[in-house]
Amino acid sequence: MSKKITLDIVTQEKRLLTAEVQQITVDTVSGEITILPNHIPLVTRLKEGVLSYVTQSGEVEVVAVFGGFLELDEAGMCSVLADSAVRAEDIDLAKVERAKAEALAALEDKEREKEYALAEAALRQAAISLKASEKRNRHRT
Repeated sequence: MSKKITLDIVTQEKRLLTAEVQQITVDTVSGEITILPNHIPLVTRLKEGVLSYVTQSGEVEVVAVFGGFLELDEAGMCSVLADSAVRAEDIDLAKVERAKAEALAALEDKEREKEYALAEAALRQAAISLKASEKRNRHRT
């Protein structure tokens, strides 16, 4: 068993980050879990939500994750294969607020089903992005 955790987050587009961390908290389809050093190996499906981790220096960092899988091995390697993910510090709040407003407007017009489903998904992503940004800002103050 390992005394450290290496977090590796990969999306379809790029490797988002690789870092040595003290702890990881993430939303899974079974609920929120926290991974500490020496955690038993596991594989789980992630739901749309917030992944936070504590760096070796004790800072809390936050990533909005939009589905995927997490695998933790005996050596402490935690691989997150995310459908999509963005670091909280990279979230453009103005853009997210505009997307949220557009999604809410599209939801008002329920006659267009396909657009309704897309708007609903965009609204979920906006809400998670805002949650990740707010969580990061709480830990910065």
